[in-house]
Amino acid sequence: MLAGRLLGEALMNAGYYAQSYPEFGAERSGAPVTAFLRASEAPIEVRSPINRPHFVVVIDPYISMERSVIDGLREGGLVVANTTLPPGKLKETLRPAVECKVATVNATKIALDVLGRNNPNTAILGALAEVSKIAPIDFLMEAAKKAFPGRVGELNAEAIKRGAAEVAVA
Repeated sequence: MLAGRLLGEALMNAGYYAQSYPEFGAERSGAPVTAFLRASEAPIEVRSPINRPHFVVVIDPYISMERSVIDGLREGGLVVANTTLPPGKLKETLRPAVECKVATVNATKIALDVLGRNNPNTAILGALAEVSKIAPIDFLMEAAKKAFPGRVGELNAEAIKRGAAEVAVA
């Protein structure tokens, strides 16, 4: 949810319209959460789940191994996953039905190194921004600093920068 909100804010600052919203299952505490983000140069009037995404970002390293996370991915799409696997190996594991790029980053390690806790959201956003060029990294860093004033914001901005620097693509 946080990653979607920060990316949405960065996109709005870059001149886009953005819409971000989560989807919860029956149990919230500790259960996986799916978050959607739409961005457009024109106002967004659609208010339904996204079934054919251009990008899929998987923050949970265990879920990144499940083929179902890329269901509906568009031809030429992009998967960015928090994993220790190299992107080629993850692509073999996921066996995408369409031609796509797969990018991986060890966002958990970055979060532990930079933030001192397992909160990989901002590191994976840096990876997404670097590979997709969807939002300037500086805009993401500013969104993180705004969401988390002071030292915490600075550290999250650093995690974004490291995610961008350490992402690998296949």
